[in-house]
This record gives sequence, structure tokens and C-alpha cells, in this order.
Amino acid sequence: MKILIASLFLFLSTLTFANITNESELGILLAHGNSDSESWNAKEIAGWNLHEIHLFKFTGRYLQTKTNGVENARFWSGGLRYDRSLNQRLGIFIGEMIESDKYAGFNQKYNSDLGAKYFLIQETKLNCHIELGYRYTVENQLTGTQNKLHYLRGYTEVLKHFNEFVSTQFWFEYLPNLTIASDYQMNSELSITAALNQIFSIKSGYLLRYDNLPAPGALAKTDSLFTTALVAKY
Repeated sequence: MKILIASLFLFLSTLTFANITNESELGILLAHGNSDSESWNAKEIAGWNLHEIHLFKFTGRYLQTKTNGVENARFWSGGLRYDRSLNQRLGIFIGEMIESDKYAGFNQKYNSDLGAKYFLIQETKLNCHIELGYRYTVENQLTGTQNKLHYLRGYTEVLKHFNEFVSTQFWFEYLPNLTIASDYQMNSELSITAALNQIFSIKSGYLLRYDNLPAPGALAKTDSLFTTALVAKY
């Protein structure tokens, strides 16, 4: 949390000199009649770029679903990250994130990240980068147990623009556990975006989250989420 507060103070103090970008995503499903169903999915990414060297980024996500008034899924996360560019291809980063998913067996999970980022491809229509680093996690489980875990982190992301209207993105994250070898995690998402105009677009994505040793109370090792949402980007 100290990293989070320090990063927040630093980017707010330099906000007036920054190049600001924003991407907001919202998906809603409401069904009433023979069955009642309600789903809310929101995502926010805001970035502040200082002189093409310092990048501060906030990310947040919220998901809730109910069937016949009974909640069956609720997940939220929020994080801050600082990237420092060393040259056109190489950079370093530090980040702090908190997430909550009681249906996965934990009330809060605090993730502290440190690592390096390298761009493999930087072209107008194709971008690809990899990240290698370390993650320290404090997990507060529903049972009252607190776990302190050490991970290595590998991440890759590919963004392809087919034309000025259609693009696709794929990312994959692998987290081998240095504390408990069997508790490794894998996450990935594939999405496609179609622009409606210069600001709004429609985005469909399929997210997979896998935990080989989930917290007590979780019913499955794998969570999947398919979403279609309206995106505002500027």
C-alpha cells in the first residue's frame, strides 16, 4: 500500500505536465420475465505520460452477476503502475494492485510487482512486448488465513491493427510460485475491437484465469469470462 500511495502522490503532483489517455469500458445485461438475470462489467484504464519517459497508469475492474436476485459472481480490482523507459525498447516498472473475489476464496489479495519490459516489435500495425519480473502477494482468505507468497512473473502481449477500424489483442501471464511449487497461476485474454467513430468502439473479449491451487472455498481452478462492451477511448 505504501507503493500505491507514493505512486498516486507522484503522478498527481505532475499531472498538469502529462499527456493523459483514458479508456473506459462498460457492459450491462438485464433480463426480466420468466427468469431474472443481471450482469454488470466495467473496466477503466487511465495513463499519464511524461516526456515519453515516465508512464503512470491506473487500472480498475468490476464485475457482478445475479440470477433471480441471488448474487453468483463478484470481482473487483484496482492498481497503480509506474513505467520508466530506458530506451526505445527497454524499460522497468513497479506496481501495486489489490483485488477481491470471494467466490475464488479470498477477501483481498495484494500484489506488489517489480520487473523489466522489452518491446520485440514496434510497428504501426503490430506491437509485441514481453515482461519479466517478481511478484509478492499477501492473500487474505475467507477462512481467516493469510498467505504471503513469492512469484516469478512472465507476461507477453500482442496488439494487431488490421485497419483503422478493427484490431485484436492477446495477452498471456504465467506466475510460478517460489513458495509453494504447486500453486502456479496462468491468465490470458483474447479480444477484438471494432471502432464506431474516433471515440467509441465495441469490444468483445474472452478472459481465462487459472489457479492450480485455489484458496479454500473456491469451486473450480478455472474462471472464464466472455464480455461484450461499449468502449470510450481518448
